[in-house]
Amino acid sequence: MTDMESLSMAKNWTGRERMKVAMSGKCPDRVPTMPQICHPHAVHLYYDDYRRAIAEVMESPQLSHELILRVAQLYDLDGIRLFCLPDPVKIIDDGELMIALDPQTGQRLGRVDLLGGAALIPDQEPRIESPDDLKIIPQSYCEDLLKKESFAKLAESTARAHQLGFFVASDPTNFTIKQVIIYRGREQTYMDLATNPTLAEQIMDISLAEAIEHAKANVGCGVDALYIGDPSSSCSLISPQHWERFCLPRFRTFCRELHKYDVLIYIHVCGNSTPILEMMADTGADCIEPLDPLGGVEVADAKRRVGDRVTLMGGVNPLTILRASPEEVYEEATSCCRDGGQNGAYILAAGDMVPDSSPQENVQALVQAAKDFKYQEAG
Repeated sequence: MTDMESLSMAKNWTGRERMKVAMSGKCPDRVPTMPQICHPHAVHLYYDDYRRAIAEVMESPQLSHELILRVAQLYDLDGIRLFCLPDPVKIIDDGELMIALDPQTGQRLGRVDLLGGAALIPDQEPRIESPDDLKIIPQSYCEDLLKKESFAKLAESTARAHQLGFFVASDPTNFTIKQVIIYRGREQTYMDLATNPTLAEQIMDISLAEAIEHAKANVGCGVDALYIGDPSSSCSLISPQHWERFCLPRFRTFCRELHKYDVLIYIHVCGNSTPILEMMADTGADCIEPLDPLGGVEVADAKRRVGDRVTLMGGVNPLTILRASPEEVYEEATSCCRDGGQNGAYILAAGDMVPDSSPQENVQALVQAAKDFKYQEAG
C-alpha cells in the first residue's frame, strides 16, 4: 500500500478539507471538484420560468446563495463560490428587456444581462476623465464593511456551507484592467495602456487598496479562499509585457498582504493565459485557474511549467459541458485529472464558468471523473 493510499484510508474527508489540502499544493484523498457554477445554472435546473426566477433572485439576492448551496449538494461538490450580495432591485420585465429599478425611488438603474450571468448592466457608470476624478473611486475600511448587511449575509451563508462540508471562496472588488474599464470604458482603457498609463495605474492602485480592505472583510466572514483575477487581462487582449507591468505587481501586493491573514488565494485569468503562466505563479497565489482550453491553454503544459510551484484548477472545456454527451465530458475530465492531478495539487473544474444551461448529467459526469480518478506515485 502506498503512502497516499494509507492517507486516503485514514479518515473520512470533507470537501472543505480536500480543497484546502489540494490548494495548499498537497495530495488529498482524491482530486477535488470546484466547477465555476453560478446561480443561473441552478435556476435552469429548478425553475420552469427562467426569467421570472432571475427576477426573484435580483429582488431577493439571498436566494442566489441558497441556490448555490442547493446545487452544490445535488452535485456533491467540494468547493463553492459565495460572493457578497448586491442590493435588491425592483424588476420590470416586458418579455424583451428586463429593467432594474431602485426599489425606494423607482429610478431606472439599468438592464439585466440575461445572456451573461444575469448581471446588472448599469445605465450610467462613473467616469474618470483626469486625475481630478480619482476621488470617485470608493475607499472603504474592513471594520465598516463588516457592519454591512451584505457581509453579514456572506458570513451566514459561509457558516452554513461549512456545516455542509463545503470549501468557500469569495471575491473582493477588482483592481487591474477590468477595474479601469469600469471608469474609462473598454476601448479607452486599452488605449490608455499605451497612451495614458499613469492614469490607468493610479486607478489600479487606489482600487487595489479598496480590494485589500474588501478581502480582509471577506476573511472576517470566514471564507477559506479569495478569488482574484481579471478576464480583461488575458493575453487574448493584452500582451505579456502589459501583464508584467500592470497586473503582476498588484497581484503580488494583494497576495503578500492577504496571506498575513492565513487565507488561500487563487488567481483567475481566462482566455489565453499560456504566455503568462510563470508570471501567474510568481504572484504568490496558491492556485491558478481556469486553464481555459478555449484560449488554447493545456493542462499538461501548465503542469509541466508551473505545477511544482502552484496548484492548478480547471481545464475542462465549457462547450464540452454544454454540448457533449456525459461520456465525452467524463473522458475529457479524466484526461484533465491525468494531465494535472498526478500526486495532488490539482482541482478539477471547468475552463471557465459552467454554462448556465449545461445538462445536469454532464456536470455530474465531471464530478464523477474526479471521484474515480486514482493518484499515481511519481515514477
